[in-house]
Amino acid sequence: MSTYIELAAAGTGAVLLLTAAVWSLRIKREAVRQLRLALLDPEPSTRKSAVYVAAERGLAPFADLLVERAREEHNADVRRALAEAVARTQWEPSDTGELVELRVWAQSELSSATASGSSETQNLSDLENRLEKRAQTAHAHNIGEVSTSAVAVDVAEAIVPSEPLIIERPVRTVVRRPARLTVVVTGAGGPAGIAVVRALAAAGHRVVAADADPLAAGMRLAPRSAVLPRVDDPTYVERLCEVAFDNGARAVIPTLAEELVVLAHQRNELEEVGLESWVPDPAAVEACCDKWEFAQALKAVRLAGPATNLGSAEGVPGPWVVKPRRGRGSRDVYLVDDADELTWALARVPEPIVQTRLEGREFTVDALVDRDGTLAGAVPRWRLETKAGISTKGRTFSHPELPAAIEELLGALGLRGPANVQGFVADGRASFVEVNPRFSGGLPLSLAAGADFVGEYLRGIFGEPLRRERLEYRPGVTMTRHFEELFE
Repeated sequence: MSTYIELAAAGTGAVLLLTAAVWSLRIKREAVRQLRLALLDPEPSTRKSAVYVAAERGLAPFADLLVERAREEHNADVRRALAEAVARTQWEPSDTGELVELRVWAQSELSSATASGSSETQNLSDLENRLEKRAQTAHAHNIGEVSTSAVAVDVAEAIVPSEPLIIERPVRTVVRRPARLTVVVTGAGGPAGIAVVRALAAAGHRVVAADADPLAAGMRLAPRSAVLPRVDDPTYVERLCEVAFDNGARAVIPTLAEELVVLAHQRNELEEVGLESWVPDPAAVEACCDKWEFAQALKAVRLAGPATNLGSAEGVPGPWVVKPRRGRGSRDVYLVDDADELTWALARVPEPIVQTRLEGREFTVDALVDRDGTLAGAVPRWRLETKAGISTKGRTFSHPELPAAIEELLGALGLRGPANVQGFVADGRASFVEVNPRFSGGLPLSLAAGADFVGEYLRGIFGEPLRRERLEYRPGVTMTRHFEELFE
């Protein structure tokens, strides 16, 4: 009996610890969201208050916004407050470019300020008490909407709450993109993830490479890395939010199709920690990942594709390709030539579809679709050689009819953001076999040909219009790949 009681007590304790951890993360999310809003508030007193609170809690999660504040702030009081706040946080390691820039700026600001032109820095605890009284006065008068100058009250209460946090006013949507960002890249072990990590680093952004595999190669190519659970783990988004908060990340770029539906359904969770994202509608993702549904979409817009059937080869001329209805890469994909091989493959592949094996030259197109559904850019390339479903040799080319057909296809799927379209060209006519709703493993070739897909996608994450001139490319650029070893 005593053993049972001990186990029950231990179980209760574990539940309480888990509940506390979840509640603590929610408080962190609300804190960072409110503080980011306050740092961007048009009222100088609110920005000044937010600077004090950020310095008290640690600059790292807000370093990018504080750098932006330092660059753009014209109010002398706010500038002085920020410089003094940075000077008071020497205990915090300057392990990022943003913090180094802040410290250099603060030293210069303080050395050049004159006694007459500066304002006295108010004690942080006095400031929070005064703001607390103002908030209580507002509650006493049943004010439904707190003024913008009271945003810092929400910040202070969210960080160290004495009771469950209640937001009593609508939150203003303010999305600003600093020139240099901290970005979480998921799927950092795959070719697409590695390509995105390298492209962001080359553009001067700070990258946090994340993957479920602690030995993922891309995690060795970024200054920060994090291990995430598998996307089917119920704690996946919680852990992603923790990683974003701890690193002060402003955006996430997922490179695995499996993540997109999960992130789409839990986008509010990301926004609560100030993490911007741009993922397609879940129905569009399903239409791409479900090869049977994709075949029906092709028929609906009368674009060419292979004859397809679900579960059998009835009505599908051979030779055949047998693959899972929902699959990834080249897993469980079989090329079969006769009835015996077909029977064997159908028994081996889970929920199989059967397609006619197309002849011709195989191609892949990297594409980016703007939020209004227009095709912002498309780079086609010949798949000269593939291994395990990954292009190892390729060459960009131009085709007069491909862009219009791709725009029609992606429009029929309802896809927005990056896409990877695969097909064959025979006798000058293109047929489509698959669309992946993500960046492709061959992305480095499109980037080398001049199309800045990663940079423009990052703009799209923050709602900025895509620049089509930045997605133009050079035909005839050839890529070959080789192994590269990383050691630690």
